[in-house]
Amino acid sequence: WFGGYGLEGTGQWMASIGLEPGYLMALGAGSAEFLGGLALLMGLLVRPAAAVLALTMLVAIVTVHLANGLFMSNNGYEFALSLLAISLSLLISGGGRLSVDRLIQQR
Repeated sequence: WFGGYGLEGTGQWMASIGLEPGYLMALGAGSAEFLGGLALLMGLLVRPAAAVLALTMLVAIVTVHLANGLFMSNNGYEFALSLLAISLSLLISGGGRLSVDRLIQQR
């Protein structure tokens, strides 16, 4: 849909960098990023979504970006580190007073 390599291609790439089974890792990472992002936008299940996203970003930093240095222009870990920090912050603080989680908690 967006001009990428698709689940198969991403799975093959993940397998080539040592994340086996590649297809399942690609499915897991893609699902975490897509569904976790939606959950954060809605404010639903914020802490579990943030935990999964933090883990996903940590794996991305360690396996792909760390060797390239900090800066994003060199495919470094700058952006992934900022996403990790945001995820950890949401994991600690929760969704806030305007979240769906808070609305459910009040009922």
